[in-house]
Amino acid sequence: MSAKASIERFILDELLVGSRASIGPDESLITSGVIDSLALLRLIGFIEEQFGVVVEDDEVVPENFESINVMTELVASKR
Repeated sequence: MSAKASIERFILDELLVGSRASIGPDESLITSGVIDSLALLRLIGFIEEQFGVVVEDDEVVPENFESINVMTELVASKR
């Protein structure tokens, strides 16, 4: 499964828990309220475990978690 698909699946299954069937790859997850501070911590943990990367403290900024495409780029840049 691609990084993009894995991130989307995690968000749908763990953060939205069945309330939606899909998320647009460029949809603003922060503005729409999908990702709040607790969800961000869970998402960072998932990304680090799933992809074997470390998200540094200075990378935990809204711009890096705005959309699925942005998060996919973050993962790719850390591999």
